Amino acid sequence: MDPILDTLKHIPPSTLGHFLDEGFLDIEIRPIFRPIALVGRAFPVSAPPRDNGIYRRALRECRPGDVLVIHRGGDQRHASFGGNLGLAAKNYGIAGAVLDGPVTDLVELTEIRLPVFARGVSALTTRRLDLGGTIGEPIVCGGVHVAHGDYVVADDDGVLIIAASRIEAVLEQGRAARQREKETWRLLGEGKTLDDLDQIRRKA
Repeated sequence: MDPILDTLKHIPPSTLGHFLDEGFLDIEIRPIFRPIALVGRAFPVSAPPRDNGIYRRALRECRPGDVLVIHRGGDQRHASFGGNLGLAAKNYGIAGAVLDGPVTDLVELTEIRLPVFARGVSALTTRRLDLGGTIGEPIVCGGVHVAHGDYVVADDDGVLIIAASRIEAVLEQGRAARQREKETWRLLGEGKTLDDLDQIRRKA
């Protein structure tokens, strides 16, 4: 695995949320099952409302380990991602999917365990209308700008997009923040209070 992705696997989005303000998708975009974890490089897709025709091309052009990040053109009623597409994505080696809209086939998606984040579940689905769309071009998903190759970090708490140009600085801060979290958790587990922690750190 890419060493950056391997490091991100061990730094939860909530840890990065201690010092990052931008890049977090709307909280309505949630995991469709738990526990869940996802890291990968973003492969942006923009699909017209009611249409899923662009997805076949997207699956062919993704690289193994990529994450489909899908802009739905404001369509919050039609589910454009379900069991068949999820299983096909898994067969292509895709790491997961993040949608600014609903999904369908909740039972099947949960069964195949492909990490998927969406705004909800709907029985009303898209069709293959071949109305166009884009792949690999910048999009906005969940209020966040997403470019091809950006880093996606997601778990039970939500989804974070990190611009590729910022990843090294974020990792440096993230490693330090994660170490502090682990130490805090250990001390609290030993019965220490928050005041005790303050005293320990002042002495350090």
